[in-house]
Amino acid sequence: MGSQIRKAGKPMRNTKISTLDRVAVREVWPKEAEDFTPWLAENVDLIGQAMGMDLELEGREVAVGPYSADLVLKEVSSGAVVVVENMYGRTDHDHIGKLITYAAGLEASYGVLLAEGFGPEHRSALNWLNSISTQDCVFSDSASKRGVSETLIRHRGLGSRYSPTTGPRS
Repeated sequence: MGSQIRKAGKPMRNTKISTLDRVAVREVWPKEAEDFTPWLAENVDLIGQAMGMDLELEGREVAVGPYSADLVLKEVSSGAVVVVENMYGRTDHDHIGKLITYAAGLEASYGVLLAEGFGPEHRSALNWLNSISTQDCVFSDSASKRGVSETLIRHRGLGSRYSPTTGPRS
């Protein structure tokens, strides 16, 4: 007899149970620009759910001078621009600089940096940006729905988990 799980008092027969494993993003999407960024563009709702926002895709690889922002999203109710910079591995100066450049060049209200890991120096840099921002130029975590957010992505099979890791500014 198959395993049974009860949902609302009713048994569910033959339900397959699996676990979420931490895997390198490269194991699922071998190339960032050709595999991972397009997948993110098709799954903007996951970013929106994590940020508590209704987001829609405005563009992928959007020109900012001679550079290109990975994703540009729009918050549906306000029209606010959200810039997403994604990367493999741990954060680095290059990608934080890109995020700031793209956010400024596109006059974004929100910036999201997606990475598998964050170095303390980069978390500190994002928190510093949060602490010096003004009402007109806000850098903060996704809890306040404006500014720079650092995030982790974990994926295995059909499931994804996106979780912000910076705290709100005080």
